[in-house]
Amino acid sequence: CSSLTSIVLPDGLTSIGEYAFDGCSSLASINIPEGVTSIGKYAFYGCSSLASINIPEGVTQLESLVFRGCSSLTSIVLPDGLTSIGESAFYGCSSLASINIPEGVTSIGDRCFYNCSSLTSIVLPQTIANIGDNAFCSCDDLLSVYVRPILPPTLMDNDHFKWNAYGRIIYVPYESLEAYKTAEGWSEYADAIVGYDFENDKVVE
Repeated sequence: CSSLTSIVLPDGLTSIGEYAFDGCSSLASINIPEGVTSIGKYAFYGCSSLASINIPEGVTQLESLVFRGCSSLTSIVLPDGLTSIGESAFYGCSSLASINIPEGVTSIGDRCFYNCSSLTSIVLPQTIANIGDNAFCSCDDLLSVYVRPILPPTLMDNDHFKWNAYGRIIYVPYESLEAYKTAEGWSEYADAIVGYDFENDKVVE
């Protein structure tokens, strides 16, 4: 439905199925009712005119490829109850300049933010335990990565921060600086890892 520009979803809705709005390239905005608890894979794949969207509190996981190719998406609010973000969920969201990943999210899937070329900084919450392959690869403007967990999250496979902005810095808890610099996967970025005092919002030399 490539000419569909808007749609009103009913309050009694509880789920949005796989591929529901796949290819609706003219859809500019949509309000998802609070009762929705699940959004299927590819639900908004290729909605290249979608500029913003709200995710209700009842949604606990974002499925794979749900917003892939939403190249006009500039902002999105993720719910506090979210626990995981699936593979390629925001792949190619080239206008996404910022996103807040809430505490409670434990995993970020492969290529989750691949080619989010407008993303300049990202904060990973204390609950993050796993970061997928190529998760932040080709984020050309990404300069600052703030990683809050005391224990280094597991980096699945490789190239998690490849092709970021020149001079990109990864800020980690200062008390865990050496742990990050020597951890599997993280050691690849040792020269770019800096200790940070998150409580007082400052670099620790």
